[in-house]
Amino acid sequence: MKKEQLIKQYKAIYKKSPTHIIRAPGRVNLIGEHTDYNDGFVLPIAIDRYTNMLISQNDDRKVRLFDLKYREKEEFNLKNIEPSRQKKWSNYQRGIAKVLLDAGYKIGGMDVLIFSEVPEGAGLSSSASIEIATLLSFKELFGLDIKRLEVIELARKAENEFVGVQCGIMDQFTSLLSKENNALFIDCRSLEYQYVQLSIQGYSFVVCNSMVKRKLAESSYNQRIQECREAKKILQKYLSEITSLRDVAINDLEKYKSYFPEKLKKRVEHVVFENERVKQAVEVLKKGNLEAFGELMYQSHKSLKELYEVSIDELDLLVEIGMNEPGVLGARLTGAGFGGCVIYLVEDSSIEHLKEKILDVYWGKTGLIPQFYKVVPSRGVYM
Repeated sequence: MKKEQLIKQYKAIYKKSPTHIIRAPGRVNLIGEHTDYNDGFVLPIAIDRYTNMLISQNDDRKVRLFDLKYREKEEFNLKNIEPSRQKKWSNYQRGIAKVLLDAGYKIGGMDVLIFSEVPEGAGLSSSASIEIATLLSFKELFGLDIKRLEVIELARKAENEFVGVQCGIMDQFTSLLSKENNALFIDCRSLEYQYVQLSIQGYSFVVCNSMVKRKLAESSYNQRIQECREAKKILQKYLSEITSLRDVAINDLEKYKSYFPEKLKKRVEHVVFENERVKQAVEVLKKGNLEAFGELMYQSHKSLKELYEVSIDELDLLVEIGMNEPGVLGARLTGAGFGGCVIYLVEDSSIEHLKEKILDVYWGKTGLIPQFYKVVPSRGVYM
């Protein structure tokens, strides 16, 4: 929907013009899955699909929301912020308002129109884009002096403590700080980051939505986090200096893996080698070696399927189709798994053939019609 149309909608709902329009992107992770909450390394990009928020202040300490996706309105009072069971989509705004107030920031009411281009439940971080857009809305309207890293931390806190998903820092980081034609190499412990130029002329990243929706707060996502914590406690008996699975070296894994139950051993093995794959990916991308990067994508998916056990048959099928198609250099599930999307690195001239093959085979075996998004590495939040 064009900017002019959104402004017209805003005026119709609130009988005034918005004072700000804030756009925060979704993201797709190129490699480095389930490493962020283990203080590890990730390599995401922002995508050219944004959550648009049109905003203005009001005088009654209420946050009024209208979401064009749901065609629903909602409001809550800043004096008493509780999660909504009926309109859960509003809990992201509620959570952001609460963490700002708890941190001592002075905010007031605002009137908000939301239009998100980011597919929901697909693993493209629609939630983080909403959180970042909401936090920046309060920041702009009420002149809050919040540094960039604090914006990220507060947005993450809202999702962890209010929404109830124990995510890492990657999604909010990517939505805020990404740069066009670059990936973000993030150290999720130190929060140091660097931009990695993507020289992929003649190739593109294509995301295929399996159309199997996932709900992280209701899935096994939090269970995986707990398993990693249990594994860390076991290792700390022998390696007292470690504070997360990020600290576990390959030699440590070989030495102590017999002390783990089989399930926890597999979880640790994935995290240790996935961190290594991210670091290798940065180096091969800097050299422009797309074939080597594609192979790392396939290795990552195999690990997520067999060791971390977050893939599903539909995602495996989509990756398998890619492996057998000319022009496809790599494919893997992206996001937390349990549904959502697969990302392909594919030659531009092969994209349409890949889509046709997927539509034929995938629909025939699952009865589902997937959706495709050719995604462009894009900039972070802007106004």
